[in-house]
Amino acid sequence: MILITSVLVMLLCLFLLYNNFSKNKNSIYLCGSLIFMCITSILHHFTVIAPNRFWIAIFVGHSIPLAFLTGPFLFLYTRNTLRISIRFNKWDYLHFLPFTITLISIFPYFFREFDFKLRIAQLLIEDPNYILNVNLSWLYPSKINILVRPVFLLAYALWGLLLSYRFYKKRRDFPLKKEDTIAVKWLMVINSVVVLMCIGYTNLTIYFYSLPNIASREQINSSLLSYILTMLFALIPIMILVFPEILYGMHKFKTSSKSKIVIQKDNHESLVSTSALILDLIKKEENLINPDFNITDICKTLNITSQDVNYCFTTILNVKFITLKKELRVDLAKKELINGKLVSHSMEGIWTKCGFSSKTNFFVAFKEVTGMTPLEFSKEINKNRTTD
Repeated sequence: MILITSVLVMLLCLFLLYNNFSKNKNSIYLCGSLIFMCITSILHHFTVIAPNRFWIAIFVGHSIPLAFLTGPFLFLYTRNTLRISIRFNKWDYLHFLPFTITLISIFPYFFREFDFKLRIAQLLIEDPNYILNVNLSWLYPSKINILVRPVFLLAYALWGLLLSYRFYKKRRDFPLKKEDTIAVKWLMVINSVVVLMCIGYTNLTIYFYSLPNIASREQINSSLLSYILTMLFALIPIMILVFPEILYGMHKFKTSSKSKIVIQKDNHESLVSTSALILDLIKKEENLINPDFNITDICKTLNITSQDVNYCFTTILNVKFITLKKELRVDLAKKELINGKLVSHSMEGIWTKCGFSSKTNFFVAFKEVTGMTPLEFSKEINKNRTTD
């Protein structure tokens, strides 16, 4: 069951990368975390559930450093998804310190002859507790990795769960877009499942090595905790399928299955020039900051019909009037914040000056366009100035 689930999850990860990487680079963190988790699960399968001398020699030792990447990759995926960012700063390298130390410690073992690794594999089949005595690394005893790996992943999963909860709590006052709501639910579910798996696996490991020799495998494989862990692990591919937006990408669910048929007007060429005039009119600051500015004002100013204006937006400019107006107003607000106007003006002064009718409309529009709230955007600007 674990072996089949591991292979299925890795295949789903490859499919996820194929669909999402071009538009969401953070998917590589999710896929990396799940694939490394699967490698550890495959190791568990061949050492405990169905001992195999060849595959134990392949996985034992070689896969240990990869287990220390599962937690950091899961955390980076969670954090960047919530921030709608792909940023990787210099402090993030610290997350990979345990992986680096473990890799350095185990590195000489990679070059040992394969017959030596097969002998260790045979001894592990005969006595699982042999892993507590054999030392495959040179910086510290190998048995430390046995308990440190799940505890390390547990800490990162709890961290990701905390970030998700804080994000949800902080934005209760502002309505989230559908895809944001789905993303937060997905992050809370995947981190919660990993937390439960880590707690269960830590207890199972302690129980496993407290039992004598071969009997330990039989008792572990038939234990209730082992069944629970198997079910939790099987939840991962199910969750990926339950959240198809994660697997296929959000935007694919927004596109219509029917092609839009565009019929050009006889005066299409002249309306192309009119579209440029409409753009210039909207970009004028006195119109942009006017919360009541609408299509009727465009018709009156340019002396054209509302049908022609709608044609310009839908066919030539290929954007909705309300969307364009919102994006231009957010750009204006960004300039105000970049220029430090928040110091001399309140946030209310900024959204009023930029033509928004209310604080809620301003915050929602700003988040939709930039992926951040105005306060987060302002903090990011200040952080970059400090760094520079």
